Amino acid sequence: MPVELALEFFASLESLPELAAGFESLRRSAKPDRAAGEAEVFSGADALDAVEAGWRAIEREGALSTPFQSFAVAAASLPAHLAHGHEPQIIVVREHGETRAILPLVMTSMAGSRVLRFFGDPLIQYGDAVLSRAGTEAHLMTALLAAEKLGADAALLRKVRNDAKISRVLSRRAQVSLVEEAPFVDLRRDVSLSSRDARELRRYRRRLAEQGEVKLHITRGSDALSCVQTALELKREWLASKGFTSSVIGDEAWERVLTSLVTENANLLACARLEAGGRLAAIEVAITHGKRWHAFLGAIEPAFSKCGPGQVQMADTIAHARANGFAAYDLLAPADAFKRVIASGAISVRDHALPFSLPGQLAVRAFRFAPQAKSLLGKLPAPVRSAAQTLLRLR
Repeated sequence: MPVELALEFFASLESLPELAAGFESLRRSAKPDRAAGEAEVFSGADALDAVEAGWRAIEREGALSTPFQSFAVAAASLPAHLAHGHEPQIIVVREHGETRAILPLVMTSMAGSRVLRFFGDPLIQYGDAVLSRAGTEAHLMTALLAAEKLGADAALLRKVRNDAKISRVLSRRAQVSLVEEAPFVDLRRDVSLSSRDARELRRYRRRLAEQGEVKLHITRGSDALSCVQTALELKREWLASKGFTSSVIGDEAWERVLTSLVTENANLLACARLEAGGRLAAIEVAITHGKRWHAFLGAIEPAFSKCGPGQVQMADTIAHARANGFAAYDLLAPADAFKRVIASGAISVRDHALPFSLPGQLAVRAFRFAPQAKSLLGKLPAPVRSAAQTLLRLR
């Protein structure tokens, strides 16, 4: 390593832990973990078409860990990625002519660096690779090693569940930039709220009932389109009123992903609409997969805000999911106070950062600072917060 390069490397590290992490990253690159199979990279707008057959074959095995790794979600996300200038980079690992693993990524630009992210990010709520039943961690290692050669400065692989297929590989090679929890309700168990929380829920239900009959409607497919559009509108208005921004809500390209999914994949998206006296009180857009119901997006009608419509809607939706054979109601990350109240468990969800270059080391430090920056910005007045978020590009 030239002296100048070494000095720049050390200058990018501020503490002994970071110094150790930097050397560990270099060591792992020099002595990679066991790999298997051969990797092929498909790039550009046609990459998804090139890998469709192998991807769908793995889906038919029932090997997907979450709906966010489905080909349908990837295909719906492609136009949004292209609209934002992201370049698909999909790595396929084969052995004996069979597809063992697929690592779907996009090349993006963040803070002046070329950064790889999961295909579907920021829409997807869980990131992972697609691994066949015959696939192993060694095949995922081959995919990750191929990703390191794509010319990126770093990879930011967000929202990786502790039980994700790629979790153990990333835990050995990447740095953790954020840890959150995704609460869930085990619908196979009869879990009751505490007496205090149950009493509060009954009080909210009585308040809503004063407006008329309280009823939950579940729709899918084209019947759910207007429901999803209303949920997006309510969420946009709420974000604007609080001075918050979102990478998905308010972004036309990413919002179109949701509307296309609901009309073209009726088995994937559902909309739960709670009404009081025939008027909308609360909405939940859910993504379903197997026996898991994922509470993807929630919104309330401001006129009912003092009646706890979101809590009642969620309680009734949980009852609906249980009655229809779902095993889990996934509240997704991050965990908040109400989610913890109704949850029966939680799983860790991590953002992993993997630097490939010296600029990538700086980018990884920025990734680690971003959550704290957002937290600090959240304490500012709404107009100042919105301007600062735009300036710092922390959306």
